[in-house]
Amino acid sequence: MASDSVAVGGSGDARWRLWALLPLLLLVGAVSLFAVAGGSLVGLIGRNAPQPDEFDIRRIEFKQGEIRIRVTNPQRDELTIGTVTVDDAVVPFTLDGPQTLGRLRSSTILIPFDWVEDEPISVGVTSSTGIQTTEAIPAAVETPSASPSSFLGYGIIGFLVGIVPIAVGLLWLPSLRRASPRWLSAFMALTAGLLTFLAVGALSEALQLQAALPSALGGAGLVLLGVAVSYLTLTFLSHRFSSDSRSSGAGLGGLALATLVAIGIGLHNLGEGLAIGSSFALGELALGTFLIVGFMIHNVTEGLGIAAPAAEAERVSKARLAVLTLVAGAPAILGAWIGGFVTSDVLGVVFFAAAAGAAAEVVVEVGRYIVRRTGERLSSPYVLGGFLAGVLVMYATGLFAG
Repeated sequence: MASDSVAVGGSGDARWRLWALLPLLLLVGAVSLFAVAGGSLVGLIGRNAPQPDEFDIRRIEFKQGEIRIRVTNPQRDELTIGTVTVDDAVVPFTLDGPQTLGRLRSSTILIPFDWVEDEPISVGVTSSTGIQTTEAIPAAVETPSASPSSFLGYGIIGFLVGIVPIAVGLLWLPSLRRASPRWLSAFMALTAGLLTFLAVGALSEALQLQAALPSALGGAGLVLLGVAVSYLTLTFLSHRFSSDSRSSGAGLGGLALATLVAIGIGLHNLGEGLAIGSSFALGELALGTFLIVGFMIHNVTEGLGIAAPAAEAERVSKARLAVLTLVAGAPAILGAWIGGFVTSDVLGVVFFAAAAGAAAEVVVEVGRYIVRRTGERLSSPYVLGGFLAGVLVMYATGLFAG
């Protein structure tokens, strides 16, 4: 009898599992049916004008006696490169890639042309249907090429922007150790304010870059995907850190939380390095120099954000502080290399979206830490004042970063 009851229960569970799949199967069927015959249904309502056969000019490089134009087809239908113009004059060209581009396919147009340095210039790419896409360059400057010196230069820039200010900010650690529990909660709330500012700023950057991408790449969904993946990844790491420290999972220890803060800041600095590298790669040297100075001032406060949770530990070795500095600051070096040699808006969207999600998750962990370790409520004047001070500090230093 017992075996019969188990068998019946097992078959019943199997039926319910199959029944649970029924809504998904019906949804797939409905979506497939609309994809096949949806055009007829939409035709009953109206008709949209067809998209113009325009190319997306992704990058323009100036080499000695040559102009290179990287174009992408953002349309659903194929696009063929017809003619190319420089300052409204049709010029000969060759292609590094196909002439007829499918959806999201790219090709590089090579134009032999003796351009004049620092002079304005405009280029145009006309499709076989006669629609021209133009791009105006205020001043032609030779595009830096990959070389040992440029590789070293971008590395030094990333070091100055990422590692140096983080290390300087960590010098506040001895002072934070002597702070009372209330003031420690205020500094922890200041960390939350810093990270909230970073999250909002990174999300804004991601949305701005996403707006320039072809809609076929997923639109705001690409931003949401980056935010979700980084948020869930750091949530997983926080639970692992909690388990390793035999915590109940409601919060993290000081060093574990400092590590999590460093990871979130590191993802943000990856995007900052990308912005600096891209500005130099595109010949905007003045902008790149301005960003270096601005981010150096701005990122000192990020070191303070790491030092605040680390102050709880009785002793932190110099090696551990060095690791935290590298985790938070070294991604700026990688970002500068990628921005200088690759210049991909898609990567920029992913980096900044991941930074936003990571910073948001760490803010949640900091809030749990304040309640669990310091005994202060989140509505405490110390906590509210510290949070507001963090936002104001980031805003004030952010003015230097443009």
